[in-house]
Amino acid sequence: MKKLWSFFTTVLFCILFVAAFTYRKDIVNFVMSSVVQNKEVALPNEEINFNDFEFGFVQETNDFHVNNRQDILNVIYTVLNHGLTDFTFYCDKDYEKCTDDLSEISNDQVLLSTINNFVSPYNSYEKIYFKITSYGEVNMTIDKLYSDEEKQNIENKITEFEDANITNNMSTRDKIKAFHDYLINNSVYDKARAEAIENGKDYSGNNSHKANGPLIDGLALCSGYSDAMKIYLDRLKVPNYKISNSNHIWNLVYLDGQWLHLDLTWDDPVTTDGSNILLYKFFLISTDELHKLDATGHNFNTEYYPETQNS
Repeated sequence: MKKLWSFFTTVLFCILFVAAFTYRKDIVNFVMSSVVQNKEVALPNEEINFNDFEFGFVQETNDFHVNNRQDILNVIYTVLNHGLTDFTFYCDKDYEKCTDDLSEISNDQVLLSTINNFVSPYNSYEKIYFKITSYGEVNMTIDKLYSDEEKQNIENKITEFEDANITNNMSTRDKIKAFHDYLINNSVYDKARAEAIENGKDYSGNNSHKANGPLIDGLALCSGYSDAMKIYLDRLKVPNYKISNSNHIWNLVYLDGQWLHLDLTWDDPVTTDGSNILLYKFFLISTDELHKLDATGHNFNTEYYPETQNS
């Protein structure tokens, strides 16, 4: 009797296995339509350092069942923009390329770092992870670039700057100029770290790549200058983002009805005698003016930054 029972159990298991394999697509579709597709997804109510600006390349979304590649980019931007550290979204059952597109996007560091350029530096990632399940669930996990202590120190320093340099009757342009001058006059370009990076060496002894570099430590790379300026522009509620290529990063600012370039790194040139020079060649200039001054160091992908075409 036991042998007969064992035989029937084995046969039943084989039948179920064959059925599951044969109808696996139908089963997955059932799970997708009955469970995944009907799952409601919403952002938490808390918004931390949220930017309420509209951009051409990525946009805020409240639809977290993605149907195409642009939907994925918009979800990533939205999650970062809201300062979240983990989030789950879903592939639509009819989006057959979802897994392939997610895999391509998650391995494209240039694309992901470009999305980083549109959010507050406080919300930007140092590392970002994607876990994709076979039934279309996507888990995002974000390690932030700035700690809470760093953010508080930066905010305190900017408040200190404002108390000493900003008055109520100043225009927005004058406030930006004052902060531009303050950063350049109180910091120097971190040439040693720049050379180490260029030579592929590990050089992580300071924060010159972040806003606390120029604001607190007096040392800056281009990313430190641009982060500090973006934090201040966000504080002024001025629409802005960062523009980057493989070697450089700077700011784009919407002011007086125009998108204008602002590059503190190139306004703080490295000198042979170590003297500190303050320039305004790259202070709130149009795209045409930028390319006349430097067409190679400031080249960029216009697909990512369409606002520059109206500059």
